Amino acid sequence: MSVKYDVVATVGQYEKDGQTKYLNRKVGVIVSTQKGFRLKLDACFNPAGCQQRSDDGGVWLALFEPKEDNKPAPQQQRQQQPPREDVDSSDVPF
Repeated sequence: MSVKYDVVATVGQYEKDGQTKYLNRKVGVIVSTQKGFRLKLDACFNPAGCQQRSDDGGVWLALFEPKEDNKPAPQQQRQQQPPREDVDSSDVPF
C-alpha cells in the first residue's frame, strides 16, 4: 500500500495584508492497493463544516502528491517554567 495523494479540504479563510488566505486541512489520503485505488478519510472530518461550497452544496476536495519529507512538523519547545515552591496551606485566606 503506497500513498499516491493527500486529500485536502479548505476549511476557512482570512485576510492578511489585504489578500484572502485559505486555511487548508489534510483530511485523508488516496492509496494504491493490489485491488486498485482506495480513499481513506479522517473519521473526524465533516464536510458540512467547510465554508467553501459550490452552488449545489457540494464540497470540493483537492488532491496533492505527498511531499518527499512527510515528517510531522517539529513541535515548538515549551519554555521551562521555574519550579514551584511549596505553598503552606495555612497561609491561604479561605
